[in-house]
This record gives sequence, structure tokens and C-alpha cells, in this order.
Amino acid sequence: MSPTTPPPAPPRPPRTLTGLEPFAPRTDIRVGQKIGPLVAYGNYDDGTTGTVNAVWTSSDPDVVAIDEEGFAEGIGAGTAVLTGTFEGFSVELDFVVEDPIPRSTRDRPDDIGGPQVHFVYAVPSDWEDRNRDRFGEIERSVLGIQNWLAQEIGQTLRLDTYQGRPDVSFLRLPFTHQEGDGRAADVVGDILRAAHSLDVRGDKILAIYYEGRVAGACGSAPLFGGGGAVYLGCTDAELGFDEETISTFEVVMVHEFFHVFGAVASCAPNYVEGSHVNDVENDLMFAGVDRSPRGGETLIDVGRDDYYGHGRPDCLDVSRSRFLERAPGIPAGSGTVEVRLPAGDWPLRCALER
Repeated sequence: MSPTTPPPAPPRPPRTLTGLEPFAPRTDIRVGQKIGPLVAYGNYDDGTTGTVNAVWTSSDPDVVAIDEEGFAEGIGAGTAVLTGTFEGFSVELDFVVEDPIPRSTRDRPDDIGGPQVHFVYAVPSDWEDRNRDRFGEIERSVLGIQNWLAQEIGQTLRLDTYQGRPDVSFLRLPFTHQEGDGRAADVVGDILRAAHSLDVRGDKILAIYYEGRVAGACGSAPLFGGGGAVYLGCTDAELGFDEETISTFEVVMVHEFFHVFGAVASCAPNYVEGSHVNDVENDLMFAGVDRSPRGGETLIDVGRDDYYGHGRPDCLDVSRSRFLERAPGIPAGSGTVEVRLPAGDWPLRCALER
């Protein structure tokens, strides 16, 4: 051994496992829904934590089945306890399974009249149907948007609802995923045309969740058009985590809808080409893909001077849109809704269709 070579580190004493902690992406699922893998974390006496190869079992496989890779699948409505065991320790997860939300391929009877936003789950002809309408992901996404808007601006979208729940239509598209990807921003126009088969009636615009990716964009919308689309393949963010959390997809959807409402007009003091603003990176309508929002927040019209709540009669103000209404009993800025935007994942690789 060279005199300059440091001595080898002493052997690390063996760790002792002191307990387990469980993790599941969610524990409320629908029949036919598969989530996972379930994970067990081992806690050790030296303060460290690491994943362990736990063996998972279900108290009722007719409610929740678990496979060898640790994925749980809803089999029947009910409750079940999933238990993970490792080296004499065990940990439990309580699962609740509900029936899927009934699917509709038509606009169902309205609970209210007047201007409304109707939601669509659109899947290319050759692409996997992930049942986001049936498993509640779109519904949670919609309610997350509503909570965020209520607390941010004191207004919410006028939703198209059926029996008290957001009315979501399923649309199997007449074109392939590759064809849609190749169309880029123009794909939203193709989807809007295909959506005529849904027989959407009344004064409605469409909020489209597109199952796939579109080159270079997370969403697009025609200015003053019939609806906007968010492209679910643009990021790994989770859609509809819960009603109090919004991610890239919800932010994108609101951004595109503000385009549909006419924002940002060229008379805005911070207007830039493409109907965006360029003053504050945290702004919902900020232009550019290299956004680094301070504090992780996304705010609607910082300073209230460009497109929302400025009150000037000579320049478009989205707060006056017929598709927005006052949020009952919730003043703007009264609460917090967690905004989960992955690092570097500013969603507004936005392609405005004209």
C-alpha cells in the first residue's frame, strides 16, 4: 500500500430493521382500475430508510387483487386490506373500491341552462383507452380546477353537469395517434370537428383531455374558438390527483380556456405575439418554454392589468366571460390549492391555433 493511500473505511455495522411504512399511488379506486406498484419502505435503527421487497396479500381478492409485481386491481365494489410483510414486520393499506362512473358517448341532459363547459375524453383510434372518464381522473381534475379558480379569482367555470357531476363524454377519434401528433396545434381543430358526433347542444364550449402527445405542445386552442385541448402525453404529471391539487394538466386547461375566452388581447400593456404576456414568469399566460416561476406558484394576471379583472371597457377582460360565474361564498385569495408542477415543467409549450 502506498504511503499516500488512505486506509480502507471500517466495515459498516449491520443495520437493524425497526419497522415498515407503506405507499400506494392511491387507495380509492374503481372496478377495473389497476394502480401501483405498492411500496414498503423499511426504517432502520441508524436513521436510514430504503425500499424493501415486501410480500403483499389482500384480505379479499374478490375486491382487490394484487399481482407478483405489487400492482393492485379493483375486482369488485367493497373494501379490502392489503398487507405487506418483510422480515417479521407488516404494514397495511385500507382500500376502497367503487364501481366505475358510467360512460357516455353523448351529451347528457343538463342540470342547468345557459353557457357551460362540457368535458371530453378523446382517444385516438389506435391508442389505449385508459378509462380516465370511468375511473374519476377527469372529474377530480375538473373539481381541482374549480377549487383553484375559486381561491385564485373568486370565480369558477360554469360546468355542464349531469345529476350533479361533471358531464364527461368519451370520444374515440377517427384518426390515429401518429396522425394527431403530426398535426401539432391543428389537432385541436380535428378533435372539435370529430366531437360533433357527441351531439353537444346549447351554448357550450369543450374542454378536451386528449390521450396522447402532440409534437412540441402541451395544449392548444383556437382564439375565441369552440374549445381547448390538453395533451396528456406531454408530461408525466398525474391527472386528477385529488380535488385540492392541480398539476400541469389543470394549469394548461385553464390557460387554453383563457385563449378561448379571448385572452390575451393586443391592447394589454404586457401583450406579446401569440396572445400571451411577458411581464411575470409566474403568470398563467406568460410566454415561453423556459419559465422558472418564483415560489412555484401560478397566478392569474399578476397586477390585474392585462386580461383579468382590469375593468377597462376598451380591452378584453376575461372576468366578464359568460362561461365564468361567481364562486359562492369564496372570496379570491381565501385558501390554498397545491399546484404541482414538476421542476422545469412549465406546461405552456402552448400552440395557439388560428
